[in-house]
Amino acid sequence: MTPSQDQTEGLVTEIAKSGTFQITVVEKGTLDSMKNAVLSSKVEGLTTIIMIVPEGTHVKEGELVCELDSSALSDKETQQEIAVEKAKAAFEQGREDLKIQEAQNESDIESANLKLKLAKIDLKKFQEGELVQQINDLDSQIKLAEENLSRAQESYEYVQRLAKKGYRTQNDLESERIAVQTQKINAELVRGKKRVLIDFTEDRTLAELEANVKEYGREIQRTESKTRAALAQKKAELRARELTFEVESKKYERLLAQIKACKIIATQDGQVVYANTRDGRMTENVMIDVGVGVRERQAIINLPDLDLMKVNARIHESRISMVRPGMSATIKVDAYPEEVFHGEVDSVASVPSSTGGFGNNTKEYEAVIRITDESEIVNKLRPGLTATTEILVERRDEVLQIPVQANITIGAKQFVFVAKEKKVDLKPIKVGKTNANFIEILEGLEAADSVVMNPHSHFKKEISDLEGEQAKEQAKEQAKQPEVISIAKPPENPGASGSQNKAAGGATTGRPAGPGGPDAAPGGTAGAPQAGGGPPGGFDPNAIFAAMDKDADGKIAKSEAEGRMAENFDTDDTDADGFVSKEEFLAGMAKRRAARGGGPPGGGGGGPAGGRP
Repeated sequence: MTPSQDQTEGLVTEIAKSGTFQITVVEKGTLDSMKNAVLSSKVEGLTTIIMIVPEGTHVKEGELVCELDSSALSDKETQQEIAVEKAKAAFEQGREDLKIQEAQNESDIESANLKLKLAKIDLKKFQEGELVQQINDLDSQIKLAEENLSRAQESYEYVQRLAKKGYRTQNDLESERIAVQTQKINAELVRGKKRVLIDFTEDRTLAELEANVKEYGREIQRTESKTRAALAQKKAELRARELTFEVESKKYERLLAQIKACKIIATQDGQVVYANTRDGRMTENVMIDVGVGVRERQAIINLPDLDLMKVNARIHESRISMVRPGMSATIKVDAYPEEVFHGEVDSVASVPSSTGGFGNNTKEYEAVIRITDESEIVNKLRPGLTATTEILVERRDEVLQIPVQANITIGAKQFVFVAKEKKVDLKPIKVGKTNANFIEILEGLEAADSVVMNPHSHFKKEISDLEGEQAKEQAKEQAKQPEVISIAKPPENPGASGSQNKAAGGATTGRPAGPGGPDAAPGGTAGAPQAGGGPPGGFDPNAIFAAMDKDADGKIAKSEAEGRMAENFDTDDTDADGFVSKEEFLAGMAKRRAARGGGPPGGGGGGPAGGRP
C-alpha cells in the first residue's frame, strides 16, 4: 500500500539508527544508610529526655548523645539497696541456723545411740552378771544357813543329853531349841529370796531391760526422723532467704542498669538523626526533644554511617526476574537533580512485601541498591531523600532501533510508515526487545530509514484498511479451527488498556506484542494470547457471530441481524449478496473501531454494549 504523495507533508519522522541499546528497570526509592544504628530507650515505663545533642551533629563511637531523667530511679535505688542488705542478713542468719541444726541433729542422734548401747549393756550385765551373782550369793547364804541349822541342831541334841543327866539346865536346853528354830527361819528366808529372784525378779528385770533396748532402738528412729525434718525445714528456710536475696539483688542490679541506660552512648560513628514518627494524617510529629517523654524501646536517635549509603526500592513482580544482585545502576536524587550517582544491586527479596490496603493485589519486592561512589560524593546524601534508580538489565552495541511511537501493532504483526523521497511506504517489520523509548528492529528496516512518528494522526484510513485485511486473514484462519466461545477476562488494571495489544484487527501505536513488548513477561517474552483469539475488552467476536447465525450456515442474513449489526448490515455486506460472512463481519468491526480512534471494542459509544457489534 502506497499513500498519496501529498501525505508526506507535515510528517514528524525519526531516523532508524544503530547504536547502544539498553534494557533497564526504573523504580523510585528512598535513601538510607547501609550501616544504620538505632539508639532506643531501654528504661522501663515512661521517662523524660533531659539532654540530647542537636540533630545533624557528627559523633564518635562512645560519646554521650542523649540523657534521660533518672531521679525517680535513684530514689528507688536507695530503697532497694536497703532491701538487699536485709535479705542478705536473713540469708546469712539462715546459713548459721542450718549449721546449728546440723550440729544439734548429730548430738541428738549420738545421744539416742548411746542410750541404746547402755540399755544393751544393762541387759547383758543383768543376764550374765547380776542375776548369776545374786543366785550364787543366795545359794551361799542357803548353804551357810543349812550349816548353821545343822550345828544348832547338833548343839541342841548335845545340850538335851546333858540336861537329862542333869549337867545342863532347862533354860540352856530352851535356848538351844530357840537357836535351832532361828536357823530354820533364816534358811527358809534365804530360800524364799531365791524363789522370788528366780520366779519374779529375774523375769521382771529381763522384761524391763529388753523393753529398754527396743524403746531406745525406736528412739533412734524417731530422733533421725525429727532431725531430718528439722534439717529440711532449715534448708527450705535458707533456700527461701537465698531466693529472696537473689530477687532483691536482681532488682537492685536492674535499677543500676536502668540508671546506666539513662545515658545513651553512640554505638558507632555517624550523624545524629532524630527518630521522629508520623501519625495517621501523615503530618510530622516532633517526638524527640528535651522535655519530651519517651517510652521503653522507643527509638530516639538514628546514627547512619553516611559513607555507606543505599537506595531501598520496590520492584514490581512483572520485572523482578530481570533484577539480580551485582547489576549496575544509576541513581538520581531529587535533591540533586543535576548529579548522577552510581550503584550496584546488593540484594533482592525473595518474598513480596505488602504495598497496599484492602483489595490491592499488587506485589512488589524489596531491593537494595548500594551506592558505590567515593565517600566525598556520598557524604552529601541524607537518609530519607527520594531517589530514582535505573538498573541496567542488558546492554548491547550496534543495535538497529526506532522510537516506540513509530510502531504500529495490528494483530500479531508490526508495521511502520517509512518516508523516503517524499513518499511514504508501509513496511512490515520484525522486532526484538524494547525499552522505555526504543524498539529493536530485527528485519524490515535499514539504518538511516526515516520512520513516521504517531502514524495514527496521519494515516487513519490506511490503517483501517490494513486492519480489515488482517481481520479477514485472521477470520479465515479461525474458520479452519473449531470455534471456542469464551468470555475474555477484563484487564485487572483498566487504566492500562491503552498499552495492551489489539487482537483480531485492532491496532495500536507503540510497543509490539512480541518479545520485549509492554505485555511481555520479564525478560522480554510476550504474554499469552487470549482464548479463542478474541480481543481484550470482555467479549469474543466469534461468540457474537455464532449467536446471531441462528441457522448455523456460516453467514448472517438480514433477518438474523440484531442491534448495531442490523443498522450496519448493508455496509458490512461488501459483496451485496444479502448475507454477511464472518470475514465481512470482522472487517466491519475493525473499520468502526478505527473510525472511533482505534479504541478497544466496547468504548466510545460504538462498542458491543449488550453484546451487539
